[in-house]
Amino acid sequence: MTITRRNEIIDEVTQGIYQDFPVLLEKFGERGVEKCREDNGHHLKHLETALFLGNPQSFIDYAHWLDGILTSRGMATEHLVDNFCRLQNAFTKHERANAPKYNEILESAIHSLKKGNDS
Repeated sequence: MTITRRNEIIDEVTQGIYQDFPVLLEKFGERGVEKCREDNGHHLKHLETALFLGNPQSFIDYAHWLDGILTSRGMATEHLVDNFCRLQNAFTKHERANAPKYNEILESAIHSLKKGNDS
C-alpha cells in the first residue's frame, strides 16, 4: 500500500468517525483525533503484517489487546468495531487489489471482538 493511499484511508476513516460521533471530539478533543489517526496507522501496519505472514490470528490478537487498552480509557468495543468496518469500506474504495484479503482479516477480528463481548 502506498503512503498516499495509506493517508487517504486514515483521513477518510478518522474524519468519518469524528463526523458521526461528535461526542468523541467533546470527550477527547483534538488529541483524540490525533490518537485516532495514529491508531489507524497501527491498524494498517498490523493488517499488512498479518497478510504478509499469512497469520490473521496475529491481527485478532492485536485487536483484543487494543480493545483492552481503549476500553480502560473510556472507549467502547463498539468504537473499535466501527473503526474496523470503516476500514473495510475504505479498502474497498482505495485498495482494491488487497481489499478482499484485508477485509477478511478485519471481519475475523470484528467477529472475535463481538463474540468476546457476548461472554
